[in-house]
Amino acid sequence: MARALILHNPAARNAPHPALLEAIASELRLAGFSGEVVGSKAPGDLTRRAREAAQDGFDRVVICGGDGSVRDAAEGLSGSPVPLGVVPLGTANVLAREMGLPIESPLRCAALAGRGSPRPIGLGRVNGSVFTFCASAGIDALAVGRVDVLEKAQTGAWAYVHSALMALIESCTPEFTVVLEDGRRIRACQVFAARAHLYGGRFSLSSMASLESPTLRLLAIDPPLARHLTLILAGLMGKGLEGVPGVTALDVRSFELESDGPWPVQADGDSIGQTPVSFRSEPRALTLVFPC
Repeated sequence: MARALILHNPAARNAPHPALLEAIASELRLAGFSGEVVGSKAPGDLTRRAREAAQDGFDRVVICGGDGSVRDAAEGLSGSPVPLGVVPLGTANVLAREMGLPIESPLRCAALAGRGSPRPIGLGRVNGSVFTFCASAGIDALAVGRVDVLEKAQTGAWAYVHSALMALIESCTPEFTVVLEDGRRIRACQVFAARAHLYGGRFSLSSMASLESPTLRLLAIDPPLARHLTLILAGLMGKGLEGVPGVTALDVRSFELESDGPWPVQADGDSIGQTPVSFRSEPRALTLVFPC
């Protein structure tokens, strides 16, 4: 029988209870996998366990958790042929939504993790950290670092919207310079490196971004942000920022991001450091299990 490693973070807000983990393991057994359940005990455990699973001959890794846990597991499997299945249990579950998973049913997702179709996708990387759907710098990254945990528990992804609006009111707008591979320089006050259409849950970021693309979709908003804010919000609530006045959109393999001072950077909803940083695409770096 093929072997699957089921990973989860017991300390997470939506951590799976033992009965759910057993039900997930049961679904995987029905799909032909013997399931071994392992919980993380310290930061970095999910990445380490996923990497060790690939080295130890496991045929599949299944991560049960939110976008941060998925990113940790993806880091460990980056460059490995071992497929990653996703059972979404987080707040926004952006990657799971992008994949078309039935996020309302963890057991259906577990069945798909065993019976779905493995396909290679690209990953992004910011300095030493990977991301699966989006990394960014600007007001949104500032908001990620200051989002209220209780509000997040009560309102889900809307907590990030509220935090972003408060950051916009209370903070000065950053000034960035995007340096492209050909030497071109773009001034911006907000920068996204997108690998997916969705952002922050149900919001739309880019209709041109794709998990399977070999490139990143760069979206750079011209300063000042206030001039474009209404159109940007309308775009996020609609079809995305492509074509919105004041937004430069390009397919790129890499770029450097400089700033007027250290500004926070986020990847898949987690704070990961400060500018200046380097962004790059890693094509076909991860095998992900999609619905058939």
